Amino acid sequence: MTGFVIGAVLISFSSVMVKLAAVPPDVAGFYRLAGGGLGMSLILWRIGKLGQMTGHVWRWSLLSAVFFTADFFCWHRSIGLVGPGMATMLTNFQVIVLAAVSILFLRERVSRPFMVAIPMALTGLYLMVGVSWDTFTAGYRLGVVYGLLAAVWYALYLLSLKFSLTRAGADPLAMAGSVALITGLMLGGLGVAQGESFAIPDTRSLLALAALALVCHAAGWYLITRGIQQVRTSLVGLILLLQPTLSYVWDILFFDKPTTPVELVGVGLALTAIYLGSLKNKKENPAAAGTDK
Repeated sequence: MTGFVIGAVLISFSSVMVKLAAVPPDVAGFYRLAGGGLGMSLILWRIGKLGQMTGHVWRWSLLSAVFFTADFFCWHRSIGLVGPGMATMLTNFQVIVLAAVSILFLRERVSRPFMVAIPMALTGLYLMVGVSWDTFTAGYRLGVVYGLLAAVWYALYLLSLKFSLTRAGADPLAMAGSVALITGLMLGGLGVAQGESFAIPDTRSLLALAALALVCHAAGWYLITRGIQQVRTSLVGLILLLQPTLSYVWDILFFDKPTTPVELVGVGLALTAIYLGSLKNKKENPAAAGTDK
C-alpha cells in the first residue's frame, strides 16, 4: 500500500510542475507525455515486459490517446487560468461524469452513494466557483470551463482505456506507455500547428519538465498500477483523493492561492462527492477509479 500512496502523492505535484515549467500548455503536455512514455518504456524494459508494447497494443491505444490529448489540451489551459489547485479539483469531477455515462449509456444500476454524490458535487461546484462567478475575470471563467471540459474528456479516456485493455490483453503499464507516447506526439503536433516555441527557457523550467515527465507521470503511474492490486477496494478511492487534495494544498502553499471559507466548504463537498461517485466504479474495475493527473 505504501507504493500506491507514494504514487498518488507524486502525481499530486503534476499541476505544480506544469505551472513552474512556464512553457505553452501543449508544449508542457508534449514534454510530459513523451518523456513520461519513454520513462514507462524504460521501466517495462527493466522488468522484462517491453515486448508487450506490440503493434496490436499501439492500435488499441489510439482512441484513448485522442481523448487523452483533448483532456490535456483543456487541463493545461485551465492550470494557467485558474491555478493548479482549482484546475485539478475541476478535472477530478471526471468520477461523476464517468458514473453518469455508465448509468445513462451502459444501463448500469444507480447506486445509493451515487445518488448522494450528484447533488453534493453540484453544491460543491457552486460553492467553489458559482457563488463568486460574477466577480471572476473572463480568463478565470474560461479556465473553469476548460477544467470541466477536461473532466468530460478524462472520463471518456478512462472508458476507452478500460475497453482497450480488455481487447489488447496487455499489461496496463504497456498500454499506458503507448498511450502516453501517442498523446505526446499529438500534443507536439498541436504545438507546432499553433507556432508555439519548444525552447526550454531556463534551468527551473528544465527541472520542472523533467520532474513532470519522469517523477510525476512515469514513476507515479508505475507505483499506482502496481500498488492498486494490493490495496483493499474500500481504500482505493480514498487514497486517490490525496491527489486533488494535495494539489489544492500545494497551490495554497507554493503560489499563495487566495481562499475563502465558502470555497473550502465547496472543496470538501466536492472531494466527498468524488469519493462517493467512485465507489460503484471501484467494485467493477478498481483501475477505473484512478487518476494520473
